[in-house]
Amino acid sequence: MNRIVTREEALRKAAEQLDISPSKYKQAMERFDSMKSYLLDGEYAGASAEPEIYLQGSFKLGTEIRPYKDSKDADYDIDIVCRLEHEKETTTPKTVKHQVGDHLKAHGTYVKMLDDEGKRCWTLNYAEQDGVGFHMDILPSVQESWSTFSDYYWYRSAIAVTDRCGDSGSYDWSPSNPKDFAEWFYDKNKAAFEDVKQTQKQILFENYRQDGLFTTRDAVPDIHVKTPLQRAIQLLKRHRDIRFCNQQNEKCKPISMVITVLAAQIYGNESTIYETLRNLIDTLSRHADQMQPTFRFDEAMAQSAYTLITRTADGKWHIPNPTNHGENFADKWHENENGVPHARAKAFFQWVAWAKEDFLNIAERLDEEHYTRSLVSPANNSKSLTVAHPRGLSFNVAHRQKPESQWSVMLEPEVTVTIRASYNKNGWRLFSDGSSKFAIHSGDPVEPGKRICFKAKTNVSHPFQVFWQVVNTGDEASQASCLRGDFYNSSGDCSFELGTKTRIEPTRYRGFHWVECFIVKNSVCVARSGEFVVRIV
Repeated sequence: MNRIVTREEALRKAAEQLDISPSKYKQAMERFDSMKSYLLDGEYAGASAEPEIYLQGSFKLGTEIRPYKDSKDADYDIDIVCRLEHEKETTTPKTVKHQVGDHLKAHGTYVKMLDDEGKRCWTLNYAEQDGVGFHMDILPSVQESWSTFSDYYWYRSAIAVTDRCGDSGSYDWSPSNPKDFAEWFYDKNKAAFEDVKQTQKQILFENYRQDGLFTTRDAVPDIHVKTPLQRAIQLLKRHRDIRFCNQQNEKCKPISMVITVLAAQIYGNESTIYETLRNLIDTLSRHADQMQPTFRFDEAMAQSAYTLITRTADGKWHIPNPTNHGENFADKWHENENGVPHARAKAFFQWVAWAKEDFLNIAERLDEEHYTRSLVSPANNSKSLTVAHPRGLSFNVAHRQKPESQWSVMLEPEVTVTIRASYNKNGWRLFSDGSSKFAIHSGDPVEPGKRICFKAKTNVSHPFQVFWQVVNTGDEASQASCLRGDFYNSSGDCSFELGTKTRIEPTRYRGFHWVECFIVKNSVCVARSGEFVVRIV
C-alpha cells in the first residue's frame, strides 16, 4: 500500500537517498588519508617545507550526492588540493604540475590508476565496489601572491592553480581559494547546522550502533549532518543530472559550483527544505528577465535586482566567486553552443523553470515512493528507484524526425513550454468529469486501453503554433507499423473545446514511448518541452 506523506517528508526522504553511506564515506576518507600521507612524503625540488593537503568540493561542504549511473560522471568525486611550498614568483606552473604528477607516477599502484594529464588536475580512478566508483582529482598549486589579492583576509589561504592551456604545451596560473570558500559556506550554514547537529548525530549513532561505525554520538562526522540548505543543494544537483542526462545541451548544464554559490547566497535560514527551495527558485527566476531580447544593461538594476547573476553591458554574464572576485563562474555563459547563443545561460534558466515545476508546483501531501523515485536513482543499487527517464531508453531513434527538418530552430532562453498529463479511468470517455482523471508523471506505468490527455503550458506570447511529436518504440508498435515520429499541428488536430495546447493519445502498444511539445512562432521553433515518457505495461 502506498504511503502518503507530507511534501516536506517526501523531499527529506528523497534527499536521504542521495547521501553517501557512512561506510562508503569511511572508505573515501581512508583513501584520502593514504593519498595525503603519500603526497606529504614526496620530495619537491625547491620547496621550502612539506606541502599542505586538504579536501575541497562537495565532500568538504557536505553537498555530495550518490552518483547517477546514467550520467557521464557516474563516480564519487573526491577533490584534493596539493599546495606545494614554492613562492609563485620563483617557480612555474608547469614545474609544480609535473612535480606532483611525477610523484604520483612513482607509486606502483597509483601509476596504474592515473589518467592522462588533465587541464588542472591529476585524476586517479579507483575500481568500482558494489557498483559505485570513486575518482580522485588532485589539484597542484602554490600560495597566491600578495598582488593578486588586495584583501588580506582572503589572501591568507588563496592559491594559484596550475592551468594547462589546451594542446599548446604552455601553462599558466589561475587564482582560487577553496579553503576560504569552505569557511564562507560554513558561515552561511552555521545557524541551521547548530540547530540540527545533535539530533541528527544521535539518530545516526543509534542507527549504526550495531555496525560499530561510531563509538559515540560526537564521533559521527559532520558531513552526515544535513541542513535544509545542504538538502536543497543535493536535490537541485540530482534534478539537474536527470533533466540534462543524454540531452543535446548536456554539456551546458549548470555546474555544481554555480548551484552551491547561488544557493548559499540566497539561503535565509529557512527551517524546511521546501521553503529553502521556494526561496532559491523564486529568487533565481527573477534573474531570468535578463534573457529578454529587450534587456539593456542598467548599473542601478545590476546593483539592486541582479546582484547574484549579472548580464553585463557587453552581453556577457557574471557570477563572482565570493572569496575570489577575480573568478567568474559564468565566464562561458555568453558563448554559442551548437548554434545556440548564450547556451549555458539559456540552459540554466530553463533548468530553473523545470525546478519550479518539479519542486514547487506539487501537492502538500504526496505518495512517498512515487515522488522519491522521480528524483533519485542510486548507482547500480538493487533497491534503486526508477527515474523519469528510464535507464536504457534511447531518444535517438531513426524514425524520430528532427525539428530542424521542419523549421528554423532558435530556442529562446526566456521562454518555456512544459507538459502535464492525466488519463481517464474509464478509457475513451471524454475528460468531462474531473474526478475520473489520474495525473501521471513522465516515466509512470500506464495500462493499455486508456487515453492520456497531454496539456502544454507556455509563456510564449501570441500568436504562435503548437506542434506535438509522438514517438513509439518496442515490438508491438513496430509490428503494427505505428512507430510514428513525425509532427502534428495542434490547431488542426484538437477540438475547440480542448484547445490548441492539448493532445489526446490512446495507450495501445506496450513499451516505452514519448510525447514532446514544440512552440513555433513566425516559422521558427522558439521552445520545446523535452520528452514526456509513457511506459505502457
